[in-house]
Amino acid sequence: MGYRDYQKSRVTMWNTTNPLIMLIILNVMFFILLNFIKSIYTFSHLQDEAFYRNIYRWFQLSAEPIKILTRPWTVLTMPFTELKLLMVVSNLIWLWTFGFLVQDLIGDDKLFPAYLYSALVGGLGFVLTAQVGFPELVDSMYFNGPVCGIVGLSIVATTVSPRYRFFPMIGGGIPLWIITTVFVLLNVVAVSSNLLLFIPYICAGAMGFLYTRLLMSGYDTGFWMSELYRWTTNWFTPGKRKTTSIRSTRFYDEKGREPFSKRSNLNQQRIDMILDKINQKGYENLTEEEKKILQQASKEKF
Repeated sequence: MGYRDYQKSRVTMWNTTNPLIMLIILNVMFFILLNFIKSIYTFSHLQDEAFYRNIYRWFQLSAEPIKILTRPWTVLTMPFTELKLLMVVSNLIWLWTFGFLVQDLIGDDKLFPAYLYSALVGGLGFVLTAQVGFPELVDSMYFNGPVCGIVGLSIVATTVSPRYRFFPMIGGGIPLWIITTVFVLLNVVAVSSNLLLFIPYICAGAMGFLYTRLLMSGYDTGFWMSELYRWTTNWFTPGKRKTTSIRSTRFYDEKGREPFSKRSNLNQQRIDMILDKINQKGYENLTEEEKKILQQASKEKF
């Protein structure tokens, strides 16, 4: 079973501070930006090869370590770079599905670390595979796309709660592990003949599993990333002016005074009257209310 971080208030799905919405926005933004630049090349009657060489390669992760060192930002742009519309739509659907589950099962602040760790380890798998298997071609090999990050999210969600069910009202629902199996097989089988894509997907899934196991053991390896994301979003969010309302001053700010003190609803005169009645008529002639008053008075000091 998964656990929920109840110390942190849940954000609404369409809040722009929601990490899932931010991931979707980043993927869409890169898609629009790159296709806009590509359209400029097309209308300028420039060859597509010029666009890939001058623009697209600067967003992709190279298999050559020297290029990675001279273009370090590609480590972060690689998980969001995609040009094909069908691929983007498909990836966004799966991202929404598994991203929402990760948020619901283990918390909003675990989404970015799970996605980026899986994408980065997938990219590392690509670089190592290219270096070992195709050393003579590394200069022309590049890697990009959000699939590794999504594969990692699918494994995270399934590791936490494999029996989570979709559409439970229809025949008991479909277990999450079946949905994940279908998704992973669709991607892995499609690239099974290409080690440069097959190995990164496997590495991303393994990273998702490792991240989840460490998290369930009490080791939040993505804490620093969550804090960095929170600091960044707060930095771009205008601060609210602190004002003191009449309501808070009048009703909540009591200058250290005790807002409520218990006072007894009994008084000595009432007690004396009841005692006199006992002396004259006896205890059995007291009403139920008077008996309760005496019982309460016995517990308090007068």
